[in-house]
Amino acid sequence: MVTRPANLLYGVDDTPPFWTTLLLGLQHVGIFAISLILPVIVIKEAGLGLEQATRLVSISMIAAGIGVIAQALRRGPLGSGYLCPQVCGPSYLTASILAAKTGGLSLVFGMTLLTGVFEAAFSRVLRRLRFLFPAEVIGLIVAMVGITVTKIAVGMFLGVSAETPAMQHDEVLVAFVTLATMVGLNVWSKGQLRLFCILVGMAVGYALSLATGILSPAHLQQVLDSDWAYLPLAGHPGWSFSVEMILPFLIAMLCSSLKSIGDLTTCQKINDSRWKRLDMHNISRGILADSIGAMSSGALGGMGQSTSSSNIGLSIATGATSRVSLPIKASLPITVRCFCLPS
Repeated sequence: MVTRPANLLYGVDDTPPFWTTLLLGLQHVGIFAISLILPVIVIKEAGLGLEQATRLVSISMIAAGIGVIAQALRRGPLGSGYLCPQVCGPSYLTASILAAKTGGLSLVFGMTLLTGVFEAAFSRVLRRLRFLFPAEVIGLIVAMVGITVTKIAVGMFLGVSAETPAMQHDEVLVAFVTLATMVGLNVWSKGQLRLFCILVGMAVGYALSLATGILSPAHLQQVLDSDWAYLPLAGHPGWSFSVEMILPFLIAMLCSSLKSIGDLTTCQKINDSRWKRLDMHNISRGILADSIGAMSSGALGGMGQSTSSSNIGLSIATGATSRVSLPIKASLPITVRCFCLPS
């Protein structure tokens, strides 16, 4: 029997008040948005333009929404029943760049779709492979996947890029104060401030960005002038496949799946104070839900999806793991993801 930990404000089956649920969902969207730099990198490395980047980011948002809803379900073989959001998977970055340079976006989409099929098949045999996944192996994989994006994260924190190789002091100040606000509120505050520490930190970061000129009124006006709704289903380049690309994408899928096993294991532990060992049946359903996000992304025209360790970390930090009120906690933030990107 699952025993709810005392430190959870809202457990997995609790129903928070409407506005609390809405704000918690928006916090998860804020964490999710960080991963949107990955499809932009794919487009940049492939030498493509803004239109392709906009479409790839937008469809990846939609696929992530499908994935998180599938993950939160508990129906037959599908879904772990946890709030375990999907993001653009860093495991797929290198393989996607290689495919984009080799055969364009159609090859990225085709191989991502095929990878989702492989992951679905992998989920069906996972329970028989339990002995291959001790905690040490899973932890190492999760750490390695995180390390792959460290260079990007540190560069953005310091304001360093190919266009601006020198450290930008204003951007470092904003980044440091934003991070300090989030961490400080989470560690030393209680109640609503702790629960919404990410949103408060984001608000502080945006305010400082406006004050220092990093974010200008022109940027805000660009957002206001954008379409309220943007569903980029037109212009799909189709799907293509390559035998040479199977191995890179299989490796990416295995890394992504192992990372997801670690994420789902964490979900089990934070929702059960008496947790002792992996529930492989639950993990298998979760990996199948993960494959739904990957297949949706490939079919619609997005980047490979994977569960988000950062979003799970947010659940731990705030003490809110509720998956109930799915149309609000999952579907509404996903709708925001689908439609809020400027065209």
